This record gives sequence, structure tokens and C-alpha cells, in this order.
Amino acid sequence: MSQVTQSDFDFLIQHRKIWSVRPELQAVYQDWYGQLLRCVDGLQPIVEMGSGPGFFKEYFPRLISTDFITSPWVDVACDAGSLPFRSGSVGALVMVDVLHHLPKPLAFMAEAGRILQPGGRLAMIEPWITPLSFLLYRYLHHEDCSLKVDLKRPFEAQGKKAFDGNAAIPFKLLKYAVPGPQPLDLIRADTFLGLPYLATLGFKYARPIPQTLVDFARVCERWLRPIGRFAATRILLVWQKTLSGSTA
Repeated sequence: MSQVTQSDFDFLIQHRKIWSVRPELQAVYQDWYGQLLRCVDGLQPIVEMGSGPGFFKEYFPRLISTDFITSPWVDVACDAGSLPFRSGSVGALVMVDVLHHLPKPLAFMAEAGRILQPGGRLAMIEPWITPLSFLLYRYLHHEDCSLKVDLKRPFEAQGKKAFDGNAAIPFKLLKYAVPGPQPLDLIRADTFLGLPYLATLGFKYARPIPQTLVDFARVCERWLRPIGRFAATRILLVWQKTLSGSTA
């Protein structure tokens, strides 16, 4: 289980301050939010995992926000490995950059399969590993990126901090998929370069980036799409619960 400290809450406050003065960063995330909502259109209720500073809920107030860290921007504080929702009661789960932070990603996937309604969906945007992005995440990112990660215990048993992450977890999860009937079927896996986000420098930069630079990155994203197989840094993943999936 992750350990939550006052510094974690301060981290959320810092993100909200940066967000408030970064319209170009907001636009990139809101584009992602829109993509996820289109993937789960018509499903209710929608629950967000790892809501953190609450940006997704500000964009789409009808969703139920959850996080391991209690904050004013979270409707339900809970552990992703033991979700406080009845079996078969949730229409959709959405999340951005959450799976690769979870101390028990496989337990979360099992919980998602339990709480989703038959036909319900789990949609997420996560880091993706390609020859180029591995170098980015391994050497130029503050989180870990190890392809040797054990999905059953991706972090040390003791001392895992709330924001520790391993960018290779989503990649390993897809490779780890167990053959045979599963409660969740992977129905979409779209990799993309993520250049507009990279152009914003994320939350490391506290001042606005010129919008023209981000717009140029969007154009490059379209031009360079054919090389995504080798250079994609992100992936959009959507699972759907089988109509016969058990909710026990």
C-alpha cells in the first residue's frame, strides 16, 4: 500500500497552481479527457480513478472522482485494489496516468472487472514503451521505467510513496495478459506520439509555453503518425466487461 504524507497533498496544491496559469497544458489534458469520455459514451455512472487535483471532474462534473489521497477535489477516498462500489454497479472507469502508479495493478484490474456492469468499460491513457520512449522514460523522466517490473509486486513491499511510478507497467500488463476467458476484453489499444504534451513540458514548468509551439507539435503529431510504432510515448487503452462476466 502507498504511504500518504502531507507533502503529497502539497504536491497536489502545486499542480493546481501550475494548472491555473497554463492554458496550453489544460488544453492538452482536456483533449485527453474528451477522448476518454467518447470511449465510454452512454455509460453511467462514470468513476474516475486517481483524480488527484480534480482536473477531470472540473471538465466533466458528473463523474465520481476517487483517489487514495483525501482532498477537497475527491468524492471518494479509496484504495484502487479494494474499491467501495457494489459488484456490477459502475458503467465506466476512466483514468489518466494512474495505472503505472498503482502498487497492485493486477488487483485493480480484477476490481474493475468486478464493479463494472456487463458491457461497462475501463478507459485509460498511460505511458507506452517503444524504442524511443524507453530512453525518454528511463533517462529523462523522474519515475522509474524497468521492463523487469513484476506486476504482482511492482514496487518495494514497504515504503512505496503515493506518486512513485513505473512507466513500463501498462506495457507489461498487455504482454502479461493471461490466455483464456477474462471478465475484461481489450477492445482498443491506440498508441500515439504525445508531442503536444511533450511540448508543454508537463507540470515541471510553472510558466505558460507559447501556444504556437504546442500547435506546431499537434501538426507534427499528424505528420509523424506513421512512425508511432517506434516512437509512441502514450497509449489509449479500452477494456469492456464481457456480457457474461461474473459480478460476484
